[in-house]
Amino acid sequence: MDAQKNLPRLVFLDGPGPPPPEWYLPKLTKSFEVHVLWAPTGDPERDASHAGTLSRYCAHSPLPGGDDALRAIVDFSREWRAEGILGFSELVVTETHAAALELGLPANSPESLPALRSKEAQRTALAKGGVPVPGFASVFSLSDLVRAVAEVGLPAVLKPSAGVGSMATYPVTEDVDLAGLWDMATSRYTADPRGDGSVHFVLEEMLIGERWHDDPRYAPYVSVESLVQDGSVTHCAVTDKFPLSEPFRENGNVFPSNLPRHRIDSILECATQAIQALGIRNSMVHTEVMLTAAGPRIIEVNSRLGGAAIEMLQLSFDYDVVTAMADIATGRPIAPMGPRLRSTGQYVPQAPARDVTLAQVPTVEQLMAFEEVVEAELFYQVGDRPDWARGTSGGKLARLIATSESPEPLLDLADFLASDKAFTYVSD
Repeated sequence: MDAQKNLPRLVFLDGPGPPPPEWYLPKLTKSFEVHVLWAPTGDPERDASHAGTLSRYCAHSPLPGGDDALRAIVDFSREWRAEGILGFSELVVTETHAAALELGLPANSPESLPALRSKEAQRTALAKGGVPVPGFASVFSLSDLVRAVAEVGLPAVLKPSAGVGSMATYPVTEDVDLAGLWDMATSRYTADPRGDGSVHFVLEEMLIGERWHDDPRYAPYVSVESLVQDGSVTHCAVTDKFPLSEPFRENGNVFPSNLPRHRIDSILECATQAIQALGIRNSMVHTEVMLTAAGPRIIEVNSRLGGAAIEMLQLSFDYDVVTAMADIATGRPIAPMGPRLRSTGQYVPQAPARDVTLAQVPTVEQLMAFEEVVEAELFYQVGDRPDWARGTSGGKLARLIATSESPEPLLDLADFLASDKAFTYVSD
């Protein structure tokens, strides 16, 4: 216990999304004295279970809700003499950096914070920094949407200015009923607890992807996982993606990318320009990039790592990015990465974009029987109706992590999960 007292003090802001505390807290508590601040859900059984999990590793405290959360984070961190504040979830990004800035701890620049939450502010900052961006317009009402369509053109994408996980995100084409689309998008967004409750959308020109991979099982977009310390950018790897399910729901990815070196270099240069344009100085960064005929184009930049990137960096490179992120948060030098050891895949297979009932679902044991699979979790069972309208998180049927010496077996596993050998449905 005395040795623990001599470790650097880190406040961790718990938030929804992977990885689970059982995965990252053993790594953090090995090198830091950690105190977790977490937001209760209001479900007594669920909150008691979560508190019990946290108690196995470190001290923790529940946070108040609403506007008092940021003040509570700042007050606790100051009194506890925290040397850094860290959070992995996209839903705690603003509070993480705002609290650290107020306390003079490593954080992103104040100018970056609006752009890391608002897609409109992000597009504006990117364009100002000389990064090519698609045309876009703010939308607060149906009349705004009609005007934006005339201004931006079609095809386009309608998305919340502050949204995560493809929630309330829809393609806009010539045959779309704008009034019906607006009603559906706003009702689903305001009902989703992940949103901020406002009716502020952005209509963006749709980026048209071009196939850069030889294998058609890859999608024409990628992501870049990066670490930024004192403004210096270290790219960890580029991640290949599986094709999306309608509308814009992710099915998973393969890590690191199988693209040729010159393609990788152009993607990394694009990501660096975006990070610098947004003023990101001390953070992990997940940048999504469309592969187009005109070159790589930014889809969006997030002050977090991509889903499962923490596990995938460990499996593919034997790299402890959890400690690296805590080092950035506390102003300590980060360890360098080693060479690629193997490929890793993440799978979040999606239900169809319609109301269905599951007729067949594999068991966890059946999924773990695949030689490559190291983690498997199911979210629905036979007889359940997937909540596909909530975006990627609501439509995902399972979550798997797999690893292999080459990408090919990982692509074959994706084929299995998308086939009727894994999941089948009956229409409602």
